[in-house]
Amino acid sequence: MTFMEQLKKIVRSRKFWVLVAALVATLAAFLTQQIDVWQALQAALAALAVYSTGVAIEDNGNGIQKQS
Repeated sequence: MTFMEQLKKIVRSRKFWVLVAALVATLAAFLTQQIDVWQALQAALAALAVYSTGVAIEDNGNGIQKQS
């Protein structure tokens, strides 16, 4: 799979757009001073961890299907 194909796959992913929305919401909350830097970092890290876990679960499911 080429880089461009992989990039297109990521951009079409709902998980990716949920990650983007979470990061935008975190940034908005930080800029309006509803949360401080530490809370913004925690929220961003949590969003990235959830995205990473979702991709890992999806990849695991794809691997099981290929083995069958």
